[in-house]
Amino acid sequence: MIRWLITCSVILSSLTAFSREATESDYAQWTTNWGNLVPEGAYDFVPEDVTFDIMFDPTFKEKLDVAGKQLNQSLEGQRIELAGFMVPIETVGTDVSQFLLVPEAGQCVHVPPPPLNQTLVVDTSSQPTKLRDLYEPVIVSGRLSVGAQSFSMADSGYTLVDVVIEPLEGLDNAIPPGADGDR
Repeated sequence: MIRWLITCSVILSSLTAFSREATESDYAQWTTNWGNLVPEGAYDFVPEDVTFDIMFDPTFKEKLDVAGKQLNQSLEGQRIELAGFMVPIETVGTDVSQFLLVPEAGQCVHVPPPPLNQTLVVDTSSQPTKLRDLYEPVIVSGRLSVGAQSFSMADSGYTLVDVVIEPLEGLDNAIPPGADGDR
């Protein structure tokens, strides 16, 4: 029995070492999944044409802050797959046992961090993963738990457990969506 468990552990470890080249279908799924983290209607107050006056209006900024803290409770316990970027929280050498997953490269390193509903804690404590560059995208799938947590660099609205992590191939020279300011 122990030999079987060790064999399974080695197989699972090797599965996360391979990288995957994403398809258009994958990108569509990840975009949808990131969007699903935001409850329907949370940002309905945002006009189609946002002007500088609106962007810097204190009331508008407060509404954005409130909307960013809304979580989609209906996702509790569901399995989800997302592509994003690793921001390490707990490391031992080059192993990461917990990290934040954010949708765009460099978030959490720069101020302000992403909204609560766009930041996930990924728990890899049962099988730590290798530290990656902040600009190296990863694919993470796991079971989602809804609930806010606070860390020194950002707050998180969701936790992923029972995770599988894969590097994302084919983005060597690509600019991640939104990294250049376009949405």
